[in-house]
Amino acid sequence: MLSILLKPFLGKNKDAGGIPDLHPDTVMSLSLIDSGCLFAQINGKTAFIIKGSGDDFGIIKEFRTITIDFDLIEKAEFPSLAFFLNIETGSGRRLRFEYFFSTESGDETDILGKMCGDRRFDILLYSSGVDYVIRAEIPEGQAAELSALLGKTGR
Repeated sequence: MLSILLKPFLGKNKDAGGIPDLHPDTVMSLSLIDSGCLFAQINGKTAFIIKGSGDDFGIIKEFRTITIDFDLIEKAEFPSLAFFLNIETGSGRRLRFEYFFSTESGDETDILGKMCGDRRFDILLYSSGVDYVIRAEIPEGQAAELSALLGKTGR
């Protein structure tokens, strides 16, 4: 398992770079779930969107550390790369969000490849619209490790 400590940059507020406009297909996908998460490309940037309530987001906004873990799952029935976003708050509360990239999907591996190449992605908190943006950077050495892990998928 590859574990990465993210570096938040440009502050941790929604004014750092503005609130991105979501594609109508992304908004449609988000409207179909009560809470959960998904990855999307927004204005050429990779975004991890967490859908939830304002109460949940109050806790997340006060993060102390954010780490991500990747785990390659080599099962014939669902070959994938597991993504885990771990948030620790100032009060010591821990939250974990999971997403599984299908390694058979070019679209999903393209998102991973872009995230490796850019070494950054946005974490968007979404209720009825984008409420908050955390911009995060992946350190160069760990981006190379992630790229090598992605290479093991054959993509």
